[in-house]
Amino acid sequence: MSNISFDPYKTQGNFSGSFNISSNGFIQGDAQDDPAIRLQLCQGVLDSGVTSSVYGGIGVIECVPKEADSVQGSDIKIATTTICNAFLVSNQAYHGISTPSSPVPLFPAGSSVHYYRLGSHARIPLKISSAVAALAASNTDVSNEGVGFVWDVTNNQVDVYSSATSGNPKVAIRLLKVSSSGNLVVSVDGSGNAKWVDQPCGLFEI
Repeated sequence: MSNISFDPYKTQGNFSGSFNISSNGFIQGDAQDDPAIRLQLCQGVLDSGVTSSVYGGIGVIECVPKEADSVQGSDIKIATTTICNAFLVSNQAYHGISTPSSPVPLFPAGSSVHYYRLGSHARIPLKISSAVAALAASNTDVSNEGVGFVWDVTNNQVDVYSSATSGNPKVAIRLLKVSSSGNLVVSVDGSGNAKWVDQPCGLFEI
């Protein structure tokens, strides 16, 4: 019988980097924990006409469903140049599909999705333009008075309202914080695959 060269019952030290006590950055579409708001999380069904890549942290339209389909929740469509009244989130969205070529969970047409309505006061990390990121250095009042935001339907990000962005829907949201690095933000390639990239991200109260 051979002798064991180490004591398997001896308390060992932890592996380096296994227990971080703090971290920086946001994950796009991952709504912040809030006991007072979490019960406002809504569920709906992604409209059958949706053909683009759909993931947490994009603007959508909550529509009244057909009576026969109402048991499944509201009908959810992608935001247009005139309307955006909710934001999809990844919270409780365990059915998102991820693949090696598209590690970000995606939701196909007809699938169940979760979202928060504008006015719910949910805090959601969203992709932002460089103009929004610049507000972090200007002591901008978070009341949003004087600084309007739009949902850029082309780039799926929040932008500052101006003559150049006026072709996008205005959204009554408040910028609470900007994180310039250490984030997981979604980038979609020409094939519709969605990947995580480290880009500026903003925390918004919607």
